[in-house]
Amino acid sequence: MAKKSAAPAKGKPAAPAPAKGEGMGWGMRIGLLLVAIPAVVFMGPTVLLVCIALLPTGVAFISDRSISKTGWLCVGGLNLAGAVPFIATLWEKGNTVEAALRLLTDVLTILIIYGSAGVGWLLYISIPQLLGAFMAMTAGHRVATMKAQQDSLIEEWGTEVKQGAEEAVAEFMRRGRVTDFAEPRKSAAQPPRRG
Repeated sequence: MAKKSAAPAKGKPAAPAPAKGEGMGWGMRIGLLLVAIPAVVFMGPTVLLVCIALLPTGVAFISDRSISKTGWLCVGGLNLAGAVPFIATLWEKGNTVEAALRLLTDVLTILIIYGSAGVGWLLYISIPQLLGAFMAMTAGHRVATMKAQQDSLIEEWGTEVKQGAEEAVAEFMRRGRVTDFAEPRKSAAQPPRRG
């Protein structure tokens, strides 16, 4: 019997090899099992409460299609913050399945836990827009300040100072970065430097 080659079929591209650090390696899986099995055996009611309480975090992890995958961190942090008081309550009541089910069937408990996850979603969605608006406002203020400084320079030195300013401002607005203008512009008014 002939050996099958590992090369892909004609017309089909080879599947990319997973990059190092992507996914969960065998060591991580075994470590997770070594922690999860005793946790389920000895802390079953707590695991039940945490699994149901952190459902929004799991949904955020699965549904986040961004490259950075940071949505679940924002949702998960606040979701966990909403769940911790009820985990403490469960431990105070003896960590029984009955106490866990009583907490999970309480509407106020679920409202607080899932509401805190909702606040996490709200922050994840709204903060980038708020920061973008703030940065645009700051950049507009900076342009207005530079324009006022330019006007005072024109008043003091004359209109030769203004040569090329419109193009520089247009380029600044197009690029949106100040660092690109670190090198001084050479104009016809400046004599060549002799070294």
